[in-house]
Amino acid sequence: MRFTRFGRHHPVDFNARRQAAFARKQQSERDRYPLFAEHVAAEQHSAQEELTRRQRRSDRLEATTRCMQARLWRQKRAVYFSLSAELRAEVRAKWLAWTGPTTAFYFAYIVDNASGEAARRAEVSRAHSLEIRRRVLASMPEQTALEMP
Repeated sequence: MRFTRFGRHHPVDFNARRQAAFARKQQSERDRYPLFAEHVAAEQHSAQEELTRRQRRSDRLEATTRCMQARLWRQKRAVYFSLSAELRAEVRAKWLAWTGPTTAFYFAYIVDNASGEAARRAEVSRAHSLEIRRRVLASMPEQTALEMP
């Protein structure tokens, strides 16, 4: 199976331009409440703390995304290997001919379409939507015939 490895994030580039933008943001927060400028300033954090927060957030996002892609890849490979030989050959041919990104999401798309899972989910979704419409229409008051006095 061909796939594109999920790249690692680079360290957050908190350059001079971004530091200046962060300083302007903090200044505008202080200017918004001129009578409480010192209180607002006491609650604000430094540029180094902001860099640390951004890096931590970036690291969490990277870990979450990598975990999600790995989980999806494992799930869809299990579905792929549970298919019949003919369907596996069809999925393999489509995957080898695929010109888009070779990530777990696109592999899942091909496997779900070949296995019929996408059509099943679409039908369940349509049935659920119709049921909601029926309930909404049933709860709406009906207009009675207008009577002339």
